[in-house]
Amino acid sequence: MLYDAHTHLNSPELFPKYEELLENFLKVNWKILVNVWVDYERTQRALEIAKKYPAYCLATAGFHPSEVIFKEKNWKFLFNMEYLNWTDYLTEVEKYISNLIETQQIVAIWECGLDYHYTEKNKEPLTETTKEKQKELFILQCEIAKKYDFPLIIHSRDAFKDTIEILKNFNNLKIYFHCWWYWPEEIKQAIELFPNLKVWFDWNITYKKADNLRQSAITCPLDKILLETDAPYLTPQIIRKEQNQPANVKYVYEFVAQLKNLSLIELELAIEENFFNFYWI
Repeated sequence: MLYDAHTHLNSPELFPKYEELLENFLKVNWKILVNVWVDYERTQRALEIAKKYPAYCLATAGFHPSEVIFKEKNWKFLFNMEYLNWTDYLTEVEKYISNLIETQQIVAIWECGLDYHYTEKNKEPLTETTKEKQKELFILQCEIAKKYDFPLIIHSRDAFKDTIEILKNFNNLKIYFHCWWYWPEEIKQAIELFPNLKVWFDWNITYKKADNLRQSAITCPLDKILLETDAPYLTPQIIRKEQNQPANVKYVYEFVAQLKNLSLIELELAIEENFFNFYWI
């Protein structure tokens, strides 16, 4: 049985055909997928899918660092369609996530963290104010996870040092680094600091210039690994021109098994145990 630990059937690209894509996923012997998103609207879609297909689809909720990057002046909280000041926005985020946890609608807070990459990519200035607001939003979600002893999924890009400094205050949580972007040395450091760490690898591991990610997967202990598609993003190299979907997680299983010199069944059994240990299900 195979698992996609991070996907986006609730994205605008996949949601209109999510039932077809879920059928594709189940045909290739997949067991469970986790729908993730980073704002109110797409979290609601994840909850809708999870309610309709509870045996196969789990949901998470969280607020991505891009909330700060792309909404510098006003933060639109979609629950009430109002523009809020930053303090009120953080209050609404806390109430919204806490309610989903208390009513057992989600299995993790996801995906939160720090991202210092997109501002450079889009030629926007990475100001100290932007960085501080990212940190505030991240710390808030860490505090919620600590309050409820809840799994926490991290998005961290070009921000390893600052991410680690914040997480040191929450080192007993179940922490999952989604879509690992860093080097083997950082994996070793994170493992030493966080006893309940998991590291996710997905299809960027197959890209030509991703030697650091391949070496990271080789370095990472088997009991720390989870696998994901991040569909519709990060399409596998072998089908790069196609739209990614959860069924493609089979390719990342095959690729990582080969990297780590394991049989496919050895990897499948390890990932299954890691998946259930992380999500408490």
